[in-house]
Amino acid sequence: LSGSAGKARTRFEPRPIRPSPIYSRISKPVLHITVHHSTTVTMRPTQALMGGPSVPHGKYSHYLGWWGHIGGEKQRGIITYGITPNRQNPFAGAAHDAVFNTWRRFSHQVLYFLPPLVAGWYIMDWATHRNHYLNSKQGRAEFGDEE
Repeated sequence: LSGSAGKARTRFEPRPIRPSPIYSRISKPVLHITVHHSTTVTMRPTQALMGGPSVPHGKYSHYLGWWGHIGGEKQRGIITYGITPNRQNPFAGAAHDAVFNTWRRFSHQVLYFLPPLVAGWYIMDWATHRNHYLNSKQGRAEFGDEE
């Protein structure tokens, strides 16, 4: 068994199936038939069927690639910036921002919760005092006959 260029094939080198008319549109053959010298014919899936692209992610600027380039157009206009970890200061200004951002948020919300809170406080205070009076000796003497 020798190749077309005079190069001898190795024992485990796969032979592709005769290409079909759509073969030119597929990046890899779908199936290989491996023929050993012992006339044992085994079929094995190619890398494309074993899952995953043969091109690393991000190479050649394709979204998906590997199976007829189904990812569409090439990526353009995506710019990323980075900074090394030893130059980062994640807590820069955290204490200052905690105080002033908390005050800013509180001052914008105070008119929504403070008036109902004060009204509820005074209503409960009035109801508690009224209950104590009605259950006292003077309250029973004044309103005892209304029950």
